[in-house]
Amino acid sequence: MRKRSEDSQKVFTRILVGIIISTVATLLVASVILYANYNRIALRQVYRTDMDSLTQASREVSKMTETAKSLSYQIYQDYTISALLLYSKPSIYEITPAMEQLDNYRMSLPFIESIYVYNSKSNEFFISSDGVRTGQQSISDIDDHGITEILRQFHDYKPFVPIPRTYQVGTTEETEVNSYTYLCYDTINDNAKLNYAVIVNIKDDWLSPNINSEDQPGNTFIINEKGQLLSDFGERALMKDLSNESFIQPIMQNEAQSAFFTAEVDGEKSLITYTSPDNLGWRYVRITPYDLITTDIRNMRTHTVLFCLGLLVAGVLLSYLVSRKLYHPIDKVLVRMRVMEAERRGSLHILRQDYLRGALQRRETFTGGLLAERLKFYGSSLDVQRSSRLVLLRIDHFVDFCDTYRDEVKLVKYAMMNICTETIETTHHSEAIDMGGDLITLIFNEKDSGQHSTRTGEHKIEELLLMLQDAVMLHLKCSISFTIGPEEKSLEDCIASYARSAEASLHRLFHGSGCLLYTSDIMAYHAKEYAFPVGKEKQLIDYLMTGKTEEAKQVYTTIVNETATYPFNVFQLALSHLTMTLNHVRNTLKKNNQLTLNSISDGTMLPLHEAEDLNEVHAHFYQLFDELGSKVEEKRTLKHDELIRRINSIIERDYADTNLCVTSIAEELNMSPIYISRLYKQLTLKGLTDVINETRIVKAQDLLIETENSVADIAEKTGFTNSSYFYRMFKKFNGVTPNDYRRKELHSEP
Repeated sequence: MRKRSEDSQKVFTRILVGIIISTVATLLVASVILYANYNRIALRQVYRTDMDSLTQASREVSKMTETAKSLSYQIYQDYTISALLLYSKPSIYEITPAMEQLDNYRMSLPFIESIYVYNSKSNEFFISSDGVRTGQQSISDIDDHGITEILRQFHDYKPFVPIPRTYQVGTTEETEVNSYTYLCYDTINDNAKLNYAVIVNIKDDWLSPNINSEDQPGNTFIINEKGQLLSDFGERALMKDLSNESFIQPIMQNEAQSAFFTAEVDGEKSLITYTSPDNLGWRYVRITPYDLITTDIRNMRTHTVLFCLGLLVAGVLLSYLVSRKLYHPIDKVLVRMRVMEAERRGSLHILRQDYLRGALQRRETFTGGLLAERLKFYGSSLDVQRSSRLVLLRIDHFVDFCDTYRDEVKLVKYAMMNICTETIETTHHSEAIDMGGDLITLIFNEKDSGQHSTRTGEHKIEELLLMLQDAVMLHLKCSISFTIGPEEKSLEDCIASYARSAEASLHRLFHGSGCLLYTSDIMAYHAKEYAFPVGKEKQLIDYLMTGKTEEAKQVYTTIVNETATYPFNVFQLALSHLTMTLNHVRNTLKKNNQLTLNSISDGTMLPLHEAEDLNEVHAHFYQLFDELGSKVEEKRTLKHDELIRRINSIIERDYADTNLCVTSIAEELNMSPIYISRLYKQLTLKGLTDVINETRIVKAQDLLIETENSVADIAEKTGFTNSSYFYRMFKKFNGVTPNDYRRKELHSEP
């Protein structure tokens, strides 16, 4: 009996020891396999993260290029700066306001290092920068020698393609500047000679923080198709040829695709991620040290090995005790698993929200089957393969909404999301994602797989959204607006369209609370080109200078309302332009009329994120116009008004008289020519001669459109003594010749 017990004990011990050894061996083998797999997974995850970062860097460069292009066009079309471009010898009275306007453009965008305006007639540069280089420099004396080489070989550079370069500035202490130069030029004689150019230099240290985030290890840099370095990368100089370096050669050989690989960089093994060439031919490369990626995995390997060894020793010593009490730890494990399962079910909603929010904001990867896997894991009912639609919900009057609910804002938004999903759930699978602030994203696809016409689908969506508006108003006493995205073939395409819908939703500013917007309609605005109405801006300045507040409001409202059918950034640029114009008027009135404008600050720009309705923007500017008008009205006298009216009446009456001038007007009024010229300039900020010429040009415009008279006859009828002077003045005021103006206006008539 004792022998049987001993044999049984030996068998039992052998079985336990065998199980322990087998378990440890299995753990070791599994750990090795997992370690290798985790290495690959970590590399892929870092690649995805780096690729998202590089894509964002590409968008930053694209945005920088678009900004430089828009700014160059504004400078090119600016009437005040045109004197620097077109006149061979502009006067100090033309240079001073033009340089002030150039400074305004530079200071409105803080990442601009400097702006050059080059005039080939005078071989002069007009420079605006935040250093000692501001002012006028000849082509032979300019400290930026590199720009002269670029202008000599301007045929080699495409307009608005960034030119990375390094140059020295300063007079007493030489300073090296890295920048991206954007060139906008005009030529004459079939591109044989440069006429004039606008050069915008953007700081390299502005782009570097955007492509090298502090919260991500490694370095990001840019190369062109020749392998030349276009951004900051360690101690390597800008434009250094990297094509011969071993880690760059695989990138140069793979000409069209994005990928990643590992290689030695400066003696350190690294993960190298790179993009395909963008529209500039640039490639974005990120170098991440391999040790940083695999640190956690190596620690996990060490811990696993130690654990297995400890388990082996503990198994030999405690096998008998464990075998007797095996039930108790198993029971505890099962209880813990049940607890963890309950916690998992409770957190699925939060996890699903975080993942979908990250996918919409391009922080999470949602392609290549990963989206379907994640949604299934988080328990979402959305079908990845079925056609889907994305709708953005914005809470109207969000400031009042937050004041009303205060600490319960998140709870009320959660209730709003429940109302939407429960209402939609009758006909669609849906998800509602809180995007923060006043924005909620709705994603849904129909449960019925039947096909519907586009019109029927849009009509059903409108009915559904109107029902949601009524339900939210009924239960939460809150107004909401919707931006309806197009029906996409898959959920991936639907999520990818979020950025377009988010941009389209900003047009709620024009349509008001409770509106229904269609993303496709708003995106169609991108096909239109916008030109800021310089003529209306001149009218606005005239009305503000003369205290005609209501007329100024009408012109301002017309300018702003015209941007409603263009992309939202056009509205932002127009508002920024009007703000600079208003500041210019304010400064001029302070200088010339000694007005005190205490309540109007130097920054009169309304924060657009605080405005939900266009009337709020209008009210802000109307208040400024009213104060300007009241101050101008206080200083203006009836005597001066009558004098200006009489002078304008004489000009309107005798504009066709070639003898009309300051002296003839002064003789009719029995006043000194010098006095009325100075007084007229002080009260209207315009020279009498300029007003006479402007009136004649306006009359000539009407005759060009309404009659078939020759240009010479029109010049004679409007008081010009010779046709060449008329041509020169007409182009100065309109930017085009009389014949081009006539063709343009006649072709634009319906």
